[in-house]
Amino acid sequence: MQTEQKGINQETINRMELYRRILLQNGFSEPICQKERSLHWMFYKETTGNSAFVLNLTGYSDRVEVVYGFASTAFTFVKGDEESLVRWGIDDEDINLRQKSSIFHHAEERDTGILVKEMYDRYKNLEKEALLRIVRIKRKKWIDKIAEKLKLLGFKKKANTWKRVLEDRYYLMFHAQKSSFSDKYYFNVYIGKENTDFYGDCYYNRIVTDCPLDWQTIADDEMIKFLENDIVSQLMHIIETPLHELGKETMIGEHCECDRQQCVACWIQKKS
Repeated sequence: MQTEQKGINQETINRMELYRRILLQNGFSEPICQKERSLHWMFYKETTGNSAFVLNLTGYSDRVEVVYGFASTAFTFVKGDEESLVRWGIDDEDINLRQKSSIFHHAEERDTGILVKEMYDRYKNLEKEALLRIVRIKRKKWIDKIAEKLKLLGFKKKANTWKRVLEDRYYLMFHAQKSSFSDKYYFNVYIGKENTDFYGDCYYNRIVTDCPLDWQTIADDEMIKFLENDIVSQLMHIIETPLHELGKETMIGEHCECDRQQCVACWIQKKS
């Protein structure tokens, strides 16, 4: 397969070519419209009438990333999309139940192969509905990890939103927002005032570290680190800082878009 080699060493390309041959020899198919000049290759093997096992390879300068798992193929029953699977394959974020492994050295190939086989053998006979039920349970456990951390900070949960009282009638809100385009999440922080719509609601920001975040493929230790270092630390800073001091900080104040002269409740200290 002809590939684009810019920034990718020949060893990585050779390794991906080897993996491709192995996959094709073991019953996988690749989409007709595989993007030959990119180093993101998609493969699939249909397992039941409405699901498939997907394994995608992405080449980087120092590693090959393997995203694999099971995906619903119900979209192929939609008129006009019958050939979507065989033509385009299934991209990483559309794999409903997925995991990720990174291969930096040949020694890691065996471990990745074992993980892929274990997942395939475990779920290969499950129909789409059973797979999606597993994903729902997995998602709830992941949301619960966030809830445990925020509960310790005094937040109360409603769906994927958490709220905590600050001072006076102000409150702090945290929102785990699912992307409209993929099964990934953004994390938003908001300071508002009770019984107001816009005036006094002067801070809305997104925690942008590696976001949107793929909640299924992030390792447990990385998720804990993300919660502690990015989410909890930012929320704690807001909770522990009086609003009149918080509003002087550039990072906070630059997000306020209201007219200070009209917004008498605004706590942001505008610079003249």
